[in-house]
Amino acid sequence: MLVSLDEGPGPPIKYQYAELGKLYSVVSQLIRCCNVSSRMQSSINGNPPLPNPFGDPNLSQPIMPIQQNVIDILFVRTSYVKKIIEDCSNSDETVKLLRFCCWENPQFSSTVLSELLWQVAYSYTYELRPYLDLLLQILLIEDSWQTH
Repeated sequence: MLVSLDEGPGPPIKYQYAELGKLYSVVSQLIRCCNVSSRMQSSINGNPPLPNPFGDPNLSQPIMPIQQNVIDILFVRTSYVKKIIEDCSNSDETVKLLRFCCWENPQFSSTVLSELLWQVAYSYTYELRPYLDLLLQILLIEDSWQTH
């Protein structure tokens, strides 16, 4: 994740788009195998969050809790979310990752929606399709926050 932000070990290296797309896909797959329930909350006080339907479908339960450094990069800082939306918004893996992380997480959902709306506002008309498609996928998430 840090490599894609040019914050990894070693000097910054400029990667080609296709290579970063593969990196984003691997990161998406790995994160969707983790338990992110520590970042989830129900919109109804006292109720537990609804189970996340967007995890890896090949797993009956998450493999491990998400690591704190991954939480910081993905959920606390906004630079990685901005980067994947900007670079890879038309990728299925990006859609899967963002839906997984937005589930029962109003703060992350707000970050994603803000970034998508920024991209829509400042992109040329012919560049809008992937952002609008991703926006639709995020708006169709049926968690407990959907009616708020």
